[in-house]
Amino acid sequence: MPEEKEDKGFKVIDRRGQEPPPSPPPGGNPPSPPLEEKPASAAAESNAPGGAGSSPSALGVPRFLDLVQSLQMGAMVGLGMLQGPDGKRPPVDLPAAKDAIDLLGILQEKTKGNLTKEEEEILREGLYHLRMGYMAMINAPPAGRGKEGDQR
Repeated sequence: MPEEKEDKGFKVIDRRGQEPPPSPPPGGNPPSPPLEEKPASAAAESNAPGGAGSSPSALGVPRFLDLVQSLQMGAMVGLGMLQGPDGKRPPVDLPAAKDAIDLLGILQEKTKGNLTKEEEEILREGLYHLRMGYMAMINAPPAGRGKEGDQR
């Protein structure tokens, strides 16, 4: 009789950057890629408290700063601060920017006292700059009506 292996967990392999799998056959579901085993101890180490905030993130393991950065980028897009790959800026969306800034404010309030110095500083500084950018957009004169538009 063949010897049976004891199942001790699973292993996930990051296949991003590799060629895409062949397209599924018509009318059928694509086959699931095989999963390789990962020792259970490695999974427990990646979820250890204290290591999820400022340590370098492993592929596929989000950190607190990844969440902060995602919200900051959303606010920056809404404020028209970023250019797309084509070199054009997206249209300004102040309500979306305000929502992202408000979410960062909530995150700052709810995590007070539970962040590392690095996390706290990045969140505080980013929130300050986004709020200043939002206020500049709110207080700016509408496009096309400035000092030059008042000349006769």
